[in-house]
Amino acid sequence: MCAGWEGSYVIATIYDLHRLGQSIRAWCVTIASRLSRLWWPAEAVSAVRIALTCVVAIYLSMLLEFDRPEWAGWTVLSVSLATRASSLQKSLWRAVSTIVGCVIAVALTANFAQSTLAFDVAIALWLGVLTAPASVERGQRSYGFALMGYTVPIVTLGNVEQPGLVFHVAVDRCSTLLLGIACAHASSVLVARGVREVSLGLAGRLDAAASACATWLVAVQRGGNVPEPPVSQVLALDPAVADAFTEQPSLQTGRRAVNDAPIRLLHLLAIGLLERRLGLRDGSEASALLGNHFAGADRQLRLIRSASRLLRAGRRADNRHTPVRPLSIDRDGRQAFNNAVRTAVAVSLANGFWYVSDWPSGATAVTWAALASMLLAARPNPTVATRDFLVGAVLAAVVGVVVHYSVLTTSGSFPLLAAVLLPVCMLAALGRSDARAVSGGGYGLVVLGIVGPTNVMQYQLDATLNDVVATLLGLGLAVIAFSALPPPASASTRCWRARRRMEKGFRASVYAPDLLRPNTDRWLARMFDRLTQVGDDDGAAKGGQTLLLAGLLILVLRREDAVLGRRVRTIVQAKGVNAGPALRQLANHADCTALQHDRIVALSLLIGAGEPELWPGLVGEHAR
Repeated sequence: MCAGWEGSYVIATIYDLHRLGQSIRAWCVTIASRLSRLWWPAEAVSAVRIALTCVVAIYLSMLLEFDRPEWAGWTVLSVSLATRASSLQKSLWRAVSTIVGCVIAVALTANFAQSTLAFDVAIALWLGVLTAPASVERGQRSYGFALMGYTVPIVTLGNVEQPGLVFHVAVDRCSTLLLGIACAHASSVLVARGVREVSLGLAGRLDAAASACATWLVAVQRGGNVPEPPVSQVLALDPAVADAFTEQPSLQTGRRAVNDAPIRLLHLLAIGLLERRLGLRDGSEASALLGNHFAGADRQLRLIRSASRLLRAGRRADNRHTPVRPLSIDRDGRQAFNNAVRTAVAVSLANGFWYVSDWPSGATAVTWAALASMLLAARPNPTVATRDFLVGAVLAAVVGVVVHYSVLTTSGSFPLLAAVLLPVCMLAALGRSDARAVSGGGYGLVVLGIVGPTNVMQYQLDATLNDVVATLLGLGLAVIAFSALPPPASASTRCWRARRRMEKGFRASVYAPDLLRPNTDRWLARMFDRLTQVGDDDGAAKGGQTLLLAGLLILVLRREDAVLGRRVRTIVQAKGVNAGPALRQLANHADCTALQHDRIVALSLLIGAGEPELWPGLVGEHAR
């Protein structure tokens, strides 16, 4: 009887807490609606909430006697992003990547603790290998691989003379970061959007993307000066769907049409491109050429708009669970290789300087060089991003030293520490959330480490200045590395590489054996992604569209008739861009249906166009 009463009491308590959270959210919304944005903008409200959460996380870390309480505050700043979906995704990656990095750190220490050279080589190789996926992935996946890499030097390098402490540091870091994630999640619940709000937002994104595609298809049918297809808007819809499903998992039930909307819209764009390039009367002819996989444009739009109406009404098509299936993205292997080499060389040089100079703070310099080299490698202009990061670190050094050695020496009470940390963390939160604050990331990551909030504060000015110089030196080394080891690709080089990858994608549709033939939807998503990167040059855009459509026709021919597909594949392999006459001859003499005849003729017209001759690799142009 007593156990049952206790269970009922716990359930009632949880229910009361849930109701309290709902009441607080409603109260916050009411207050925010009545306050003028001029005097109390939403960014300030978010900064105050995040700063308070940082202080609470640091307080709990100190209460639990963790060694580095600032890691909890750093975690709150890191995972508190603009949307709750992004925060949840980053929290998951931060937890998993930290645990994996700590395991690798312990393993490397156990195997190479007695060999300095082998340990340095192992760390450089690990950082280089993880830099490659961090460079080519996007969003939180890129951050996760970077964190998985630089967690190893954070845990190991400060304890090279006492390898027995590495396991303790690993456990302490994992515990502190998980505490920070828990605090950030509890704070985000107070401002989380409800299912209704998320559904309406996603429905709006679906309607906007569908309307843009429909408007473009109408312009194609009218002819004349047709604008470029809204590829970027459709590709941006894919992460929006994933974010909505992450923020409110209940939306995944009965939402298959929502999850399939991005690829359906890409189908629409492919139909419109083929209609425009071949001068067809309407989209039905183009969709027939592309196969049953590409239903008519009107049917595709009806399905997407029906899914949007169901979202707005809060209804479901069925009760089946829909897993998140993101579109395939383009990956620049050359950029990944260059970034991996740069990180490995930069970290090796920093390690060499540390051991030659026997500098007590050398580990800090190596760690920050590794962090910046990995974390900023995926930026469009990493050299500028690293310089801005360095500027933010300089500001953080000034603020941290002043706070630590002027304000915090007057009293040892936590209320004073909290009062000091609150504006420091507010500035860090604003710097990370505002795109105009280009140096905010460097400030937010460095300032708490220099303030160094601990149960027993340390006041050793020479050690603090050493760490400050080491931090700035490591970031400066990363700036030099991004400028010379090798320098990041220019905009024109990135466009050329995208064209090169698009040409390789077309070759994959031709050369891949039947067993390894690319999946049509994955291949199409990657090709459209590359199409957004080939540049604004008219010839490049038209050539990319030609390769995309020609590859689609080859894939549908190979999928629906293996024998005829092999014959088409053989001709294109042998003739390349001059395969048009041979393909027309095949269409006229082969025993094929009327639809197959039309597909081969369409393929010959596309390959016979002038644009593919301008592309690298199709006519024997030397690779750069």
